[in-house]
Amino acid sequence: MKSQVKLIIDHIGRFIIGTVASESDTVLRLSKPIILHVQPSQTGQLQVQTLPLLFSEFLGDKESNVWTYSKESIAISEAVLDSRLLQQYESMANPAPVAQSEPEVVKLFED
Repeated sequence: MKSQVKLIIDHIGRFIIGTVASESDTVLRLSKPIILHVQPSQTGQLQVQTLPLLFSEFLGDKESNVWTYSKESIAISEAVLDSRLLQQYESMANPAPVAQSEPEVVKLFED
């Protein structure tokens, strides 16, 4: 089953995207949430930034990044998000492991 990604607006007006960890009548728990920040650029176009709610470098257990929101203090969107935005979220929430390779040896002088 594919994970469900939801968009909410929290009690201070931030747009937050996250994977639903669990949901009840009173709370919504989002895993690896990010903040979606939209602002106008100097050219008048809209600029979109995505920032983690909490940087993974601050976590001892990278999988424990689950946040609980009271449904009384958030707005939950039923919007279908653009695939590019979902791709951006997935790359931030589940980054690809960095390949560890041996550095290339460069000979400076002939023996």
